[in-house]
Amino acid sequence: MTSTVGGLLIRSAHRRPDAAALIEGDTVLSYADEAAAARRVAWRLHAGGVRPGDRVALALTNGWRYAVAYAGVQLAGATAVLVNTRFAPPEIEYVLRDCGATAVIVDAETAPGVPSVCPQWDVTDLTAPGEEAAELPGLSAAPGDIANILYTSGTTGRPKGALQTHGNVVFNASTVGSVLGVTHADRTLVVAPMFHATGIVSQVVGFGAQGAARVFQPRFTVQGLRESLMTHRITFFAGVTAMIHLMLRDPAFDPGDLPDLRTVCFGGAPVAEAFLAEAAKRLPGVTFANVWGLTEATSIVTYAPGEQWLDRPWTVGRPVTGVEVAVAVDGEPRTAPDPDLVGELWVRGPVVAAGYWARPEATAETFGADGWLHTGDVGRVDADGYVQVLDRMKDMIIRGGENVYSLEVESVLARHPAVLEVAVVGIPDEVMGERVRAVVVPRQGERVSLDGLRDWAAGHLADYKLPVDLVTVDALPRNANGKVLKKRLAATPPAGVRP
Repeated sequence: MTSTVGGLLIRSAHRRPDAAALIEGDTVLSYADEAAAARRVAWRLHAGGVRPGDRVALALTNGWRYAVAYAGVQLAGATAVLVNTRFAPPEIEYVLRDCGATAVIVDAETAPGVPSVCPQWDVTDLTAPGEEAAELPGLSAAPGDIANILYTSGTTGRPKGALQTHGNVVFNASTVGSVLGVTHADRTLVVAPMFHATGIVSQVVGFGAQGAARVFQPRFTVQGLRESLMTHRITFFAGVTAMIHLMLRDPAFDPGDLPDLRTVCFGGAPVAEAFLAEAAKRLPGVTFANVWGLTEATSIVTYAPGEQWLDRPWTVGRPVTGVEVAVAVDGEPRTAPDPDLVGELWVRGPVVAAGYWARPEATAETFGADGWLHTGDVGRVDADGYVQVLDRMKDMIIRGGENVYSLEVESVLARHPAVLEVAVVGIPDEVMGERVRAVVVPRQGERVSLDGLRDWAAGHLADYKLPVDLVTVDALPRNANGKVLKKRLAATPPAGVRP
């Protein structure tokens, strides 16, 4: 079995040298082309002084050159530091200094925003025709060696670099084949940013390990999504619900244009039942699936495909083969399914990262004894092993001694026909400790009232879970990783309040 990230590419190049590997616009690279280009990158990195174990940062836009540069870093035996290009220059500077980057690979678009902390190499020069590396030290990496450093969001404090090993990434690649059912006949559209685990670990590496084609769309547009799915005959799409929602609302959308689309996979966040039902109706031949994962667990932890999810729209699925999920209460993991038990979800198995870069205290806090990763998510596991994520621990609201899970309330309010997006937060209350605030982005031309929301939710939620405070906004504030900034929402003046 191949045990290194670079080895997965070399294996696919041997097995399917002429098959399409990377597609962007009119550019098509076969697996043999990709491997040769990655060898050129590895040779140039070595000539520039990069040695095994060095950190090489990638600050690039999505595309085939990103995939080749990443593979070249892996073949050179270096660690790829995937820089969030939505970060502001001071944040990028922090990442480069924190990881001690030997160099950073940039392109014409990203270079102006990358501070001069270390040498900058242009990805076009690195991937140009030229000499290829004869020796590939990355193929000799041990499973415990660090393949990637991905910096987590940092909604509070500085971001931390999660250390993903070769063993982590290779295991996830096997999951893409054995659990998600991906084969060499598949074609996936990479819209997720490649500095995220979904984009680089599951799609670029995972699909590449199966010999499948990876198609790149540098930026999301509704028209671009529809055209890419149709033109490139995409079989597997991974993205957020808003992308599919917008496509279904596009007047130019015709389900008949997508005969090859087999699977649409969403990522862990609550999905409104009404939307899921509509999507299944509009795309009758497509399997809809849900995945839960986190950077510290490499990518995929649980998976809910097809009917399993449609029958249980609240679930993020069951743990993938080889992975355990426990509900921890008072610091003790409970592995036996118990639908009445609610606590922090812990994860154990080959997906768990090696810790955080240069953060021993944070590592000890999050990566516990006996291999358990403390996810910070609150949830439960039912009698059949299906996992439900109820909330982030830090986002849970305590009202009059009762726990209110913001994700549960959001999933109900999201079904309201006038609601486009919603976030639920707790704000101080002198009597009850906290009260529930709903922050709503209304659909175009619609108005949302507090009484209307409460009436809508009353049949689905206990009275103490109903919002007593409403804020309407044009858009939810998000950080550079796309996560909603709930602390900011808690400080926004309300549009409507109930005692």
